[in-house]
Parts: sequence; structure tokens; C-alpha cells
Amino acid sequence: MIRGHVIHAVFSRNLAGFFSGLLGYVVIVAFVVIAASLAFSADFFASNHATLDQLTANFPALLVFLIPALTMTCWADERKMGTDELLFTMPATDLEILIGKYLAILAVYTVGLLFSCTNLIMLSVIGNPDPGVQFTTYVGYWLAGASLISAGMLASALTSHSAVAFVVGAIFCCVPVFISLVANVVTSGVAAFLRTFGMSSEKVAAIIPQAGAMDVFTISHHLSDFALGILPLAGMVYFFSLISLFLYLNYVVISRRHWNTGEENNSMGWQFSVRSISLAIALMSITTLAIGSVSRFDFTQRSLYTLSTVTSKVIKELDAERPVTIQAFISPQVPEEYSAVHQNLVGTLRELAHRGGSKINVRITNVEPFSEEAEQARLLGITSRSVQTERNGEIKIEEIFMGVRISSGLDEVVIPFFDLGNSVEYELTRSLRTVSRETRLTVGILKTDASVAGGFDSATFRSQPEWRIVTELKKQYNIEEISPDSPIDESKFDVLLAILPSSLTEPQLENLVTYVATGNPTLIFDDPMPMFNINMAPRMEKPPQGGGMMGQQMPSEPKADGGKLTSLLGVMEVVWENGEIVFDRDSPYPKIEDMLGPEAVFVYDKRKARDAFNPDDQTTAGLQQMLIYYSGTVVPRESETMEFTPLLRSGAANSGILNFDSLIIRNPLFGMTLNNNPRRDNDEFSHVVAARVKSKAADKESGNNPVINAIFVADIDLISDGIFDLAERQSIQALGIEMKLDNIKFVLNCVDSLAGEEDFISLRNRRDDSRTLDWVETLTSGAVEKRSAAEKAARTAEEERLADANQELRDKIAELEKDTTMDELAKLREIQMLQSALSRKVEVDTVDIERESEAEIQAIKASSEREIAAVKGQFRFWAIVLPPLPAILLGLIIGFSRVRNERRMIIDERRVNRA
Repeated sequence: MIRGHVIHAVFSRNLAGFFSGLLGYVVIVAFVVIAASLAFSADFFASNHATLDQLTANFPALLVFLIPALTMTCWADERKMGTDELLFTMPATDLEILIGKYLAILAVYTVGLLFSCTNLIMLSVIGNPDPGVQFTTYVGYWLAGASLISAGMLASALTSHSAVAFVVGAIFCCVPVFISLVANVVTSGVAAFLRTFGMSSEKVAAIIPQAGAMDVFTISHHLSDFALGILPLAGMVYFFSLISLFLYLNYVVISRRHWNTGEENNSMGWQFSVRSISLAIALMSITTLAIGSVSRFDFTQRSLYTLSTVTSKVIKELDAERPVTIQAFISPQVPEEYSAVHQNLVGTLRELAHRGGSKINVRITNVEPFSEEAEQARLLGITSRSVQTERNGEIKIEEIFMGVRISSGLDEVVIPFFDLGNSVEYELTRSLRTVSRETRLTVGILKTDASVAGGFDSATFRSQPEWRIVTELKKQYNIEEISPDSPIDESKFDVLLAILPSSLTEPQLENLVTYVATGNPTLIFDDPMPMFNINMAPRMEKPPQGGGMMGQQMPSEPKADGGKLTSLLGVMEVVWENGEIVFDRDSPYPKIEDMLGPEAVFVYDKRKARDAFNPDDQTTAGLQQMLIYYSGTVVPRESETMEFTPLLRSGAANSGILNFDSLIIRNPLFGMTLNNNPRRDNDEFSHVVAARVKSKAADKESGNNPVINAIFVADIDLISDGIFDLAERQSIQALGIEMKLDNIKFVLNCVDSLAGEEDFISLRNRRDDSRTLDWVETLTSGAVEKRSAAEKAARTAEEERLADANQELRDKIAELEKDTTMDELAKLREIQMLQSALSRKVEVDTVDIERESEAEIQAIKASSEREIAAVKGQFRFWAIVLPPLPAILLGLIIGFSRVRNERRMIIDERRVNRA
């Protein structure tokens, strides 16, 4: 029977001994300083996320050096000083002594971890972290340390030298930290050895495990689960298994003195070896079973990993006589950046199987590249994704599968791949609802020059693929392309999607206006400068059409209203200028600010914007970040019949309006090019990019005016494939930037809202709040404002100098013209010579002034960046310096208190008389 008071006595003795010298305080201070340095690294500020992800990624490596420093003296010093014999002759069992020592070292580690909680305080100062995520992250840190402490104690029990115990302890700690790395090196070497003897790559792949197969047995793998805001059963079983195994090995080592029975063939060593191996196998089996479990406790603030009420409702509505089959094809190992999606997908599928019972049949197939399962997945429409990842210091391209086919009866939905921005629960729940219904709602796509639905292009004689947004809509709706050449059937479509209606001809636009004016739900996208094809800009002429004789191009009909949409905007009572383009200098990603330019406008709330996303409209209430590109702006007219509701706005502090002509450079030799450096003047207004336009209730009842139910979006690029290709561009991912854009969510929300399908809007928007670094954004925004003002002043000074040079030319010409002493021919000759000379001088001055102005602007920008970097560095300095201060202060207090008590206990006769 284990006695608590004995354990407490051993615990108190060892804990007091640890803090009797400087070692305990030095180790704690070093741990806190290094942890703060890792938490608030340069990558922390670049990522702009209020999390401890940088510390979590490096925490296992930190423990490799910290834990041996804590444990190296626990047994080694006892043996070195001979106190181990005294300890084991006490009325205490080996197990009680072992538990007391383990709890003492664990208490020291816990104290150090508590001192490092200053990281959470510093994080709260500059951002808005999720308390639940921070709690589970620190629980993961504690469990990771607790498991490695038992390994470090085992190393100390094997030697009487502290230095040797530290080295051996570090080696033991490396096993659960770097086991995957070692396994990958070994398997790579064996695979290379087999290939040298002529074995084919297919046979080698069948024999040798895939790289990363041992990841599930590493501390970093399970620690990343805790960093998501959950307490997974698999992770807790893994850590407690490590603790149990190493503590048992500790017990075996310290109880060896009992094995000497005097017999020659003593088998105690073999017995305990067999027991240890059996225990290791049993714990590994339990851990393997737990890894396959989906049990977890969700601590996130918005319960992100718990099935929503919408999903429960959909499952309840399923017909048991028409069960739904879910076929999932998933790679068993995925790169680290996809591990959260992988875990969430597997967990949600198993939860659906558990909740659905006989209504839902879930089949999960593990897919390896080039296998029969991979071929089967491709036949069902599930595609692999080539992901660039770094493994063991080597850049590799890995093919991974994470797709699902959901079917019921004759209907099916295929989700080819769950990407990083996908909401797993939403995708699966929407698909369940879609296949379980007998009919789907229908979305009509108006045929325009944008060719959103794809098809054959008569101008280029090529087949164009459909846009990604259309593929997304097909998962929920029936999609049908409509010709604008004839009146649109009002009873056929639940929502009409009109993209680039400015390209329509007069009769085509009349058909659209008639459809909109009768109150049919319509989602309209237009763009003053569509960057997916600038030639389709409203102010440009319609491109010629094919079909002429001998393959010649036929001239197209002119655009209705000159591309201004006058008639459509008139019935909607809004104003959209087809030549006004919004820019915004603020960006949540400073690293790519220059790459994209101010015309790439990020719509997000953490900035000086007046409701960037309208919180009162369900289509935008849950959105966090969107990217629009060379967009326009829409404003309401003074009207008593229409209700104008802004949905998306640009920022107000550093935004403004550009004219289409200022962005276009027309060159007779090189054609039309884009001006990347036009003059940008801030107007300090927040510009509406998208708005809902709806007739007021009283006006609907009167029947005197058009009844409108539409959403107008002044940008098409936000749904073009180019935006998503940009977010996935390797040059951006290489900078560690992960853009989670809500562009597709916004469009789907708009369609659902117009169609009356509102169940999925809240589920689609269900994710964690945008927890960015508010302090950094405020600092950056202020610096950008200063830079914008300085750039404007430099541009103004440049224009004034150029104006003065031109005025000088005009004054001299006027002076010559007034000269009466010269005849007209001589005067004309002098004026021409003066114009030529001064024109060259003005051209040279213009180049010099523009160069000086550009140099001044670059200097201003560099100064602004240095100012931001200096403030970040100052914060990082205090974030590293402040955390160890409480530990140092506590050490000083305890030290002075101990010295004072020692002096107080000295008798007067032994004191030195210094008189």
C-alpha cells in the first residue's frame, strides 16, 4: 500500500534541496528566457496571429536540454555522496521514494512553466488570443515535460556522475522527440541500399514504410493537437504511456540491489527485462488504439471541434430508408501544415458515423500514391494535391488525398479535396443535406463575355474551364447557363447569377433589367478593371467574335449604355462609376504589400474601417478576411423606395479612388500596359464594395415601382480563379503566409440568402475569430498613414517643380513674342530654338525630379519600416526580459531570507567582535 505521508516527506526533501542552491533558479530563468525568445520570434510578428505556435513548434527541442538539467542530479548525486544507502534504508518502499522524487521534479518544472505564463500576458497585451487554446497548449506543455522527466530520471539512475546523466538523459529525451527523423533516415538508407541491387521502386515502396510513418509517436505530433484548443484522448494516452514506461524502468533500475540472492544463476534480470518489454508492447498497443480514437474535449471559445446544431438537425432529418454512403479516400500521413485538417476530417467522419447510426454508412480508405486505391479515388472524381513541404531539411513534393464522395440513391456530391481554408463540418453537412433531398434548388448563370461556366470560346477557338466558384455551387445547387438573348424564365431559377453584365448588348441588358425589376433574386458582379482579363473592362470595346469567313473576326455589337449599366442601376437606384477603382494601402501581410500593390484591397475588421463586414447582415456577419482586386465602389441614390445595405467596405484611413485612365498606359507600339505607380491620394472615406439592394415593404405593397431583391458587388476578381491561385502561390507560401480568404464563403452566403437557404450560412462562417495582433496592426496603420502623407507631399512638391519649369518656358516664349525689335521670321526661329532647348531642359528636369521624388519616397518607406521594426524589437526585448524577473526576485527573497535565518540561529559567543 502506498503511503501518502512518506511520499510527501520525500517530495519535500527533494524540492527543498533543489532550491537550496543556484541550479534550480538558473534552470528556471534560462527556460523562461528561451521560451520567450522562441514565442516572440520574428516569425511571430510576420504571421500576425495571437498564438504560441512558434513556441509550440520548438518546445520539444527545448525540453531535450531543459529536462536533463532538472533530472541529472536526482539519483546521480545520491549515489555520488552515498546518501542513496541512507535513503533506501528509511521506512519507505522503492516505489514511494520514486514517486516522491518524480513529483518533486515535476513540481519544479511546473513552477518554471507557471513563470513562463508571462508569455500569455504579453500575448494578451498585443492581441486577442483564445483562452481555451492557451489553456490546452499549456496542458500539452505540462504533459510533454512530465513524460520526459521520467526519461531523464532513468538516465540519472544509471550513473553517479551528473554530467553523464545529463548527456544520457538528453539522448533518452531525443527518442520520443526525434524518433520520426531517425526512422526516416534509416528507411531512406535501406531503400537506397535495396535499389543498388536492382530492386524496382514499386517493390521498395511496398516493403519500406512511407516517410513520416512514425510521426504519430513523436511528442511534436501530439503537442500540435493540444495547440488547436482540444484535449485529445490519443495525446493524453500517449503522454501517460511514456510516463508509465519510464517510471517502471526507473523502478527496475533502483530495485536492482534486491536481486542479489546469492544464487549463481539468478534470473531476476531476465524476468524484469521480459516484464519491461511486455509493458512497452502493451503501452504501444494501447497508444495505437487511442490514436485511432476521435474522443476529444473541445476548449475553443467557439466550440470549433464540436458538431453544431445544424449538423445534428440534418442527421435527424435523414431518411433511414435512404441511407447516405460516405466514401472517404485519405492519405494516412500528410505534411504538418495539413495535419489539423486531416485530424478534423477523420474525427468528423467518425463522429457522423457514430451519430448517424444506420442512416450514415462511412467507409474510410487509406490511400498511398500510385496504389489501386488511388486509381479508384480518381475514377470517383477525387483528386490528389501536390504539396510542397520540408521534411528532414529537404524540400519535397508529396501527393496527398483528402477527398470524399457522398451518395444517396441517384444523387451524389464529390468533394475532391479538403483544402486548408475549407470548413470540414460545413462541407460534409451540406453534402448530406444535398444528397438526401429529392430535388435541388436551381441557380442560373447568365452568359456574358466572362464565360464563367466555361465552354467553347469562338474568338480563341479554345475550350475554357468553368470557374472554381461554379464547381463549388454545383455541390449544393443545380447549375444552368442562361442566354440573355431572350426573356429569362422567372419561374425556373431560384437565384440568377449575372457576372459582368456591362458586356451585354442593349437587348440583352433589357432582358436582365426586366428580370431584376420584377423582384427575382439576383446576384450581380461587375468590375471597372477585371484583372483576369483587362480587355473586358466596361470602358473597353467588346472583343470581336469569331464566325466570319475564312476564320476572320466579326465586329461585335456595342455594349449597352456604353458599359455603364445605366438602365440596370436606374431600377436599382444605385450609382456605380465604371471607371472608379478603389485602392487601400493597409494590409495584414506587410511582407507581400509591395508584391500586390495598394489596389489589392484586403477587407478585414481589425483596422480603422467602419464595419468592413456588415455585422447585422447574415451574409457577412461571420466573415473575417477577403481580397478584392482593382474593385469599384457602389453608393445609393437618394431614394424613398429602396433599402441600401452595405455588405463590404474598404478601410478609411489609407484608401482612395483612382481613375481607370490613370492606370492604363496606351502605347502605339506595345499596346496597353498597366501603370503600377499612379498618383494615389487618400480621401479618408470608407468605400462600399458590395451592397444589398431591396425594395422597402411599403413600396412592394403599392406595386407602383420595380420590386428589387438583389446584391451588387463591384468586383469580379474576388471570385476569379486568379485570386485563389495567388493565395496558393509558392512565392507567398515560402514567406510563411497562409491567406485564409472568405471570398467563396461570401458568394455562397449571398446565394443562400437570396435563395432562402439560410441554414448553412452560420455553419459556413463557423470558425475561430480573427485573432490577429491588434497592437502590431495599429502600429503599422499609423506608420502607413505617415508614409502616405509624406508620399503625397513629395508628389505635390514634384508637380510644383515641374509646373515652375513649364511656367519658365511659357514666360520666355511670351517675352520673345512681345519683342518688337525682331522680325517675325527671326522671332519664330528664336521661339522654336528656345522651345527645343527648354523642352529638353524640362525633360531632363522631369527625369531628375521624378528620380529625386522616388528616392525620397523610398527613403520615407525605409524610415517607416525601420520605425516599425524598432518598436517590434522593443516589444520583443521586454517580452524576453520581463518573464524571468519574477523568478529572479523570488530567488533573491528566498536567498536573503535563508541568510537572515542562518545568522539569527548563530549564538552570540560564536559571533566575531569587530569592535
